[in-house]
Amino acid sequence: MNRQTLSRAAFLAAQSTEWVVLVVLLLAAIPPILIRHLSLTIVSGLNPIDDSWILDTSDKAAGGIWLGRDVAFTLGPLYQWMSSAPARHLGISTGSVYATWYTVPLLVIILSTFLTARLLLPEAAAWRRALLVLLAVVFWSAPDVRVSLALFAFAVFVRVTDREVASVGAPLAAGCVAAAICVAGFLVSADTGIYSVAALFLCVAAGVIVTERRRQLAQFLLMAAICFVLLMLVTNHCVSSTLDFKFWRSSFVIANGYRWFEPIPMVQQNKWLLFKILAMGVVVFGAAWLRRRPDGPWTRRPAFLISGFCLTFLMMQSSLVRSDYGHIIIGIYPMIFLCGAIAVDEVRSAPLLSVGLPVATVIITLIFAHPYGMFVPGSVAAQLRQIVNPTLRCPEGLEEFDRACFSPKDAELVRSASAYVGQRTISGNSIAVFPYETAFGLTSRRQVAGGVLQTYLVNGEYLTGVELAGLRQANPPLALYFPDGVISTAIDGVPNFTRSPDVWFYLLRHYRSEGSPVAGVLGLVRDDSRDARLTLSGQTIANPPPPQAITKRNTALDLGEIRWPSAGADFLKLRLRVEYPAWWRLRKPSCLTLQMSFADGSEKALQLVVEPNRTTDVWAYPRDDKEMGRFFLPDESQWRPENRPALVALKLLVTPFDWISVRPSRIEIESIEAVHVGLQ
Repeated sequence: MNRQTLSRAAFLAAQSTEWVVLVVLLLAAIPPILIRHLSLTIVSGLNPIDDSWILDTSDKAAGGIWLGRDVAFTLGPLYQWMSSAPARHLGISTGSVYATWYTVPLLVIILSTFLTARLLLPEAAAWRRALLVLLAVVFWSAPDVRVSLALFAFAVFVRVTDREVASVGAPLAAGCVAAAICVAGFLVSADTGIYSVAALFLCVAAGVIVTERRRQLAQFLLMAAICFVLLMLVTNHCVSSTLDFKFWRSSFVIANGYRWFEPIPMVQQNKWLLFKILAMGVVVFGAAWLRRRPDGPWTRRPAFLISGFCLTFLMMQSSLVRSDYGHIIIGIYPMIFLCGAIAVDEVRSAPLLSVGLPVATVIITLIFAHPYGMFVPGSVAAQLRQIVNPTLRCPEGLEEFDRACFSPKDAELVRSASAYVGQRTISGNSIAVFPYETAFGLTSRRQVAGGVLQTYLVNGEYLTGVELAGLRQANPPLALYFPDGVISTAIDGVPNFTRSPDVWFYLLRHYRSEGSPVAGVLGLVRDDSRDARLTLSGQTIANPPPPQAITKRNTALDLGEIRWPSAGADFLKLRLRVEYPAWWRLRKPSCLTLQMSFADGSEKALQLVVEPNRTTDVWAYPRDDKEMGRFFLPDESQWRPENRPALVALKLLVTPFDWISVRPSRIEIESIEAVHVGLQ
């Protein structure tokens, strides 16, 4: 073989590097069940919260019920389609959904990362793009398809708004493409759409700053806005009617509401990780700015550097509200990815730097990052073994249910609850579930009724109305209630009753208990006669203190002398308003905790969910939450425990979740009532 042939072979091998990486990653992301359809799926443990929405979204898609059109949720119909497609192809079962729910989203992550690399590094050597894709997918990514699609949208907008592309003309076509990408983002999830729109505006703004083609950019943005509105109307028509904006309103309400009804604190370790990545971004983007060239590589162009840094800084908002490690990774990934793109791109004026930066990127990644479990060699080998020898029988110690292998405890739970539902309903019936264990819809082959996928999201007047409208429309004959304390737990310290009291009272008015399929699960059958017989009577138990200006980040408000009814009461209701300065929308509110003291010396503290700057009725159950199932018994005399010590003191504690929390400026408590529930 002559030297010329070897040289040509080496050139072709180098050019195909990125395609080899793409194919390998795509193959590694395919679960064995798509090849060996009879495989069973081993479930390590049942997570009632996340597993429920995963299973329920696929079950609803198989039943023709779509997010955004029929049910409100944080995700949209396009995500639901991606998540459910493989399981619908195989046949919906618990095992097929567990095995494949993230297959298509992961494939989209890989493809969108590959395309983003080609858009940002079009003139770089193929091995550089291959390296960027490999590091991003295997090491840096959360992975989260929403973030990957937002970065892909940004890469497209950077190219479209660049001065050379803008000079070609065709603002109408470019505007339509941009609008379609933004609308598609909203169909995936509200935050994907919001970040895509933000990327579009930032790219246009950066183009205005660094170029003189302001007129072309203004025309492009105008065309994008017009096309976006038209596509919104098309979406409305597909969802319900042309002028019905329910999909958009629900998406924005949920996206906006997360800031006040789902915040959790940021621990010190995550705080420093966030600051380190931000500092890295400042250094990398700053160094690239010093070598900026308007006609140079895309990652050295001023418009990219301005818009890219601003967008990645904005996307760190995902880390600020729900600040667990998983959301921190989601928030910092865009900054890591664009810094990585800058580092692995070619620097033609400095050959040593051009090679040294990719090498340094690899070394730093291997030291500080861990590969995504699916792409670890051991996991890939295990996947191959599953293809050769699929799991056709559950391993010892596990039990099969609906094509999945569970621990005996979890298997008994899903088997008993599903059998209970099957015995008391017929095919075609729907069921209600409170608070969030909607997985039992799929396991029992019954659709879960309601206008919101999981009731922990039912906060505020609008979403409460959506959920109740869905329940009233379906009128399910059976409900499953999971009182807090056994299977169901209070999310972030907020009891599920306190989080969604109107839904709980709806069930109380329309259902009575009929057995318990398993400990921690209460079966409820429809009894509309309770609605007319149920009474709620409130009694003021304290004189509300005057409005309080909050001047300290840690504040305790004594709610005054408590006059608890001599006959006792069942619930506590506070009407209050917590006012925050406008910048709480960029950060998160403070933590509000209600501390109750009783005559026998016992205490109970629970975290509250209060929408900022809006008068809210807050409900609390002063006893053990596990006892709340008693209220569904037909006989009122069995509702209450014998020992019910009187409430003697109430305090409202205002504390910051973390350094991001905004201190409320003022708290006004309008009323404090004890509420007695009766059945005539």
